[in-house]
Amino acid sequence: LPLPDHFQPTGRPLPLGLLRREYIILIEIALSALSLLLCGLQVEPRYIILVPVLAAIWIIGSLTSKAYKAEIQQRREAFNRAKMDYDHLVSQIQRLGGLEGFIAKRAMIEKMKDEILGLPEEEKRALAALHDTARERQKQKFLEGFFIDVASIPGVGPARKAALRSFGIETAADVTRRGVKQVKGFGDHLTQAVIDWKASCERRFVFRPNEAVTPADRQAVLTKMAAKRHRLESTLTVGATELQRFRLQAPARTMPLMEPLRQAAEKLAQAQAELSRC
Repeated sequence: LPLPDHFQPTGRPLPLGLLRREYIILIEIALSALSLLLCGLQVEPRYIILVPVLAAIWIIGSLTSKAYKAEIQQRREAFNRAKMDYDHLVSQIQRLGGLEGFIAKRAMIEKMKDEILGLPEEEKRALAALHDTARERQKQKFLEGFFIDVASIPGVGPARKAALRSFGIETAADVTRRGVKQVKGFGDHLTQAVIDWKASCERRFVFRPNEAVTPADRQAVLTKMAAKRHRLESTLTVGATELQRFRLQAPARTMPLMEPLRQAAEKLAQAQAELSRC
C-alpha cells in the first residue's frame, strides 16, 4: 500500500513576518525582564522613553504570536483532515481485499505447519506418558469390570440402581461423590454407601508392571496422532487454496482505490512536512 513515508515533500515555510514560537517566547521573556528592570530602578528621565517603545514591541510581538498560533492551527487541521482521509481509504481497501482475514488465515496456516513439524516429539511424549499413567489406566480398566447392577450395596435396590444408570453410573469406574449426589434420592447416607462399595473394589486392585503399556495402548496413541496429522494436513491444504484465491481476487477489488490512496498518502506527507516547519 502507498505510505506517506514513500514521499519526501518540502513543507511551505512560515509566512514572512511570522516568528517561530520559541523565538516569540524568548522575545517576550526579554521584554518582561527589561520592563521590570526599568520600573524597579531609579533611571534618568531620558530612559523613560523606552517604556512606550517596549510596550509597542510587546504589542507587535503579541499580534505576531496570534498570527503564528492561527497558522499552526490551520496546518494542524489540514494534517488531521489528510490523516482521516488516508486512514479511511486504508480501511476500505482492507475490508474489500479481506486483508485482516488473509493475515489471520496465514497465521493459522503457519501455526499448523509448526504443529505438524512438532508431531513426532508430541508422539514421543504421549508414548512416554503411557508409563506415567499406567497404574491409573489399569485401575480404571479394573473398576470397569464391577457393575452396580450385580453389586450388593446397602440401601441401593433395583430402582435406585436404575436411577444411577440413567445418570451414566454403571460401574465402579463411573462413581464419584459429586456424580452420585446429583441422582434423585441419593443423600449423604446412600452416596457414602456407593462410595464405600467403590473403595472395596479398589482395595482388590493389584498393579501389574509387566502390563504397564500394552500393544493396544501404544496403538491407540499412534492412531490418535495419525488422525491429528491427517486433520492438520487437510486443513492446511484448504487454507493454502483459500490464500491463493485471495491473492488472485484481491487486486481486482482494491485496484480502483489505489490511485486515490496514493494521492491521499502524498497529501498526508505534505501536510506533515508543513506542520513540522512550525
